[in-house]
Order: sequence, then C-alpha cells, then structure tokens
Amino acid sequence: MKTSFCAALLMLVSLTSWTQDANEKQQIKSSETKLYKVTFLNGEMFKEKPVFTIRAGYPIRENFFTGKMVYTEDGLTSEIYYPNNKGEYYLKDNYYYDNNQHVVKAVMTMFELQDSVVLNMSYDALGRLEKTRWNKRAVPIKGWFNKLFYKYFSKDLTDEDFHRYYLSDQDSLNHMTETTFDSLELWKNHHFELFDAQGHLLKEKLMYVDTTQMGPLYPKTIDTITVQWEYDYLENGLLKMKKKSLEKRSLQKGLPPVRMHDMSITTWEYNYTEDDNLKEEIKIMEQMPSKTGFLKIKGTTRTFKRTHDYLDHNKKHIIYTYDDKGDLEYTTTEIFNDAHQLMEFMEAAGPRKSVDKYNDKGNHISHTVFKRDKKVSEIMAKYTYNTHGDWTECLLSDHEKNQPLYILVERTLEYYP
Repeated sequence: MKTSFCAALLMLVSLTSWTQDANEKQQIKSSETKLYKVTFLNGEMFKEKPVFTIRAGYPIRENFFTGKMVYTEDGLTSEIYYPNNKGEYYLKDNYYYDNNQHVVKAVMTMFELQDSVVLNMSYDALGRLEKTRWNKRAVPIKGWFNKLFYKYFSKDLTDEDFHRYYLSDQDSLNHMTETTFDSLELWKNHHFELFDAQGHLLKEKLMYVDTTQMGPLYPKTIDTITVQWEYDYLENGLLKMKKKSLEKRSLQKGLPPVRMHDMSITTWEYNYTEDDNLKEEIKIMEQMPSKTGFLKIKGTTRTFKRTHDYLDHNKKHIIYTYDDKGDLEYTTTEIFNDAHQLMEFMEAAGPRKSVDKYNDKGNHISHTVFKRDKKVSEIMAKYTYNTHGDWTECLLSDHEKNQPLYILVERTLEYYP
C-alpha cells in the first residue's frame, strides 16, 4: 500500500510543471497499455496470463506504463489510471490547466477509499511556479489507518512557496540587491531564487524539515536540511559554474538524544569548444568535517572529471568519465543519423560493454551486453505500428539467461476525430 501510494504521489508531484507535448498529427485521445506473457509453438504466438509491471531498471527504455492515460485535444495529459496487481484500476489522477497550459490543479482519487488528495498550483507573471497547496484533509478514516496515513504518508504532502527576486529594478516582479538576498531568513518549505536582468538564475536557497519515525520502538528523527545553489555564466549565456551547499542538522530523540551536523559543497565547472559544445566537466565534492554526538569525522575532497569528443560532424559524441583518482571509469558513445536522431548508445566499463539501438521512429529496439566482446545477454523489442505511425504492439524478448522470456505489450489508442 505504502509503495504504490508514494509512487502515485511522485507521479502527481512531477506533473506540477509537466505537460504532454501536443501531437497535432496523431491527436491521441487516450492510450491504454496491457502486458501479457506469451509463448511460441511452431512459430505461432500464444498469450498467457497478464502481467502488470515490467521489472525496475528494465533496459528497454520505452513508455510501457501499464495503465490508461487520457489527453486533451491539445495533447495535454488530463487523466492517468493506475492498476493494482490484479489489473484493476485503484488510483486515478486528474490534471487541470490554465490558458497557458500550466497545471493548476491535480487530484489523486483512491477508488477503494472514495476520497481524494488535491494539489493546487499557482504561477507568477512569467509563468514560473509560485505556490503549491495540498488538501491534507483527505482520507477521513478513523482508527489505526488514519494514524498510519498521517505519520508515514502526510510528510510527502507539504505546501511550498516560491519567491523570486531580480537584480534589475525594471522588472515587474520583486527586485533587490545580491547582499540583501544573501541575508534573507529561510522559512520552512519556501524556495528563494535570485535572477539577473537577463533572467539567468544566479542563486537559490531553501530549507525543509523531514521528520521520520519508523515505529513506536524507534527514536524519532528530525532532520533540518538547508540547500543553497550558486550559478555563474559566460558572456554568451552558457553555464560556467554551479555550486551546491548542503547543510544537515539532525536530532534523534531518544535516551540520550543524539545531535548530528553534516555539511557538503559540490561544485561543477564547465568548459566548451569554439562552437559552444560541452568539452569538459569538473566535479569537486567537499565533505566538511562533521559531528555525530561526541564522534567527529574529518573532511575530505574528491575531484571527478568528464571530457567530450565530437566526431563525424557531431554525429558521434564520446564521453569519457574519470574517477577521483584520475582513472577512466567508463565511456559512453552516442551515434546520430543525418537528422540528428539517436540511433545507437554504447557504454563501456572495463571488460563489459552495453549497446542500445533505436529505430528511425525513436523507439528503443535492443539492449545487448558484452563481456570481453562475447555476448552475455540480449533484450529486443519489435514494434507494430498503425496507420498514424504510432506503435500499438511491442514484443519484448529477453535472452538474458539463454531461456527466452517473451512479453507482449498491447497499446490501445483512441484518436480525436
């Protein structure tokens, strides 16, 4: 219950600023996806029992969401239905938009409880998220379930405010100096952002409190986390540097109570080629000296690097990633066609290499793993398309352990007239 509930909440929260790209050509009205195990006999395919999830981390990266999604005529997601392990829909999300296609209201309905959790959103004059407000009076169940819900679930239902300031006094929004911004007092679940006159984000900071208690026999932990970001740009607007400072102060209530203090600073530096392609990334992780009760821990500093090569008129992009000792950790290679569509993605680490291939429609068709150039496993996807060019069936074949496993993904599409 807890896992599925939190997963639905995560999807709901992610849509606070997510809209489906409008698909004017197809104008899909709804999409419903079902999965089945299949077997083959004398070359003929037979459907067996339905399955309701594809294992986490499945290497074929395609939209195999097992459920139903409904879209507006503009291509915006309006409804999402989630199935349980019996294939029955037990959760439903509804999304409502303003004239600028921003989500202004999201409602998660639990059919079994016949109640909903509501998230309301508002935006500033420039269309940036300004406030999120949860309806926390959902699930009016008395007794143990009500206590369980508000102890372990309601911590995810936090209201947030976003405050934006500008260095230019000609903006219609708030304006202030950088020094004044630095001295702003943080409030719980309030985000503060500072922009320059060109609209580049220069600084942001927030503070949130996370309270957890896994059960009556375990101590209650109160974590106060402060996060600050700083950004620096080149004259052409490309990001030159960003820095994240994270400070965590914890109180573990018990006998005796334990106080903990931890702080880290992570800095990313970016260098570019003459034609503004990313050439080098440097990541510096500084762990400041920390303290847990009477225990003190020394600080550390580690530096990582990533370099980029562009070959064959940018049709081939190679990324080299190095560890904090300067040794090559792994290499990734992206290969594009003339239309700059991704056709192949390779990742090599030591003796192992994985190769992912895509067709000209952008669908992921295979994932193959090699060890010392010997094929270890292969997972393939074969698609069937309708007259609109959308796939309606995908046959997944998993040969990871030389015992083929086949899953048929059926997608029913309804179109606007």
